[in-house]
Amino acid sequence: MDATDKASITKEQWAAIEFELSHPHGIVRLDCDGYQVSLQVEMAKKLKYEISVYVNGVARGAWLVGDSEEGRRFLPTTERFVHSAGHRTEMIKIYGGKRCKKADLERINKKFSMRRFSWTSFTPLRRHYVKHNKSISLVGIGFGAIDIE
Repeated sequence: MDATDKASITKEQWAAIEFELSHPHGIVRLDCDGYQVSLQVEMAKKLKYEISVYVNGVARGAWLVGDSEEGRRFLPTTERFVHSAGHRTEMIKIYGGKRCKKADLERINKKFSMRRFSWTSFTPLRRHYVKHNKSISLVGIGFGAIDIE
């Protein structure tokens, strides 16, 4: 079974979604295995936009930590070093340079993982959604995709 068998969205629809999410304030609504997922291009900082994710209309902080279904399916996970590159270099020098023990190296190069509410690029978002959801259908694209009350 390849990725196209899992998703019911056509190649043309994926292209339309990518086009919509490549512009500021673009909005797309998807139905992923019964979850209503809204993808919105929002300003992350000055002159930088990211694709924000809302599941069933909300973004909960509990999805960022722990092991939640929504977090695994829809949010990106990134890994970071506990210590900065400069600090790691200094610690290796203190612990013996090239002769640094393996246990010390593991502690110095320790990483942690975290989730975010936004994607910086469409391609990894698409790959992640196709991989982690059995059925994906397009609900709407653009401002017609949102309910205005």
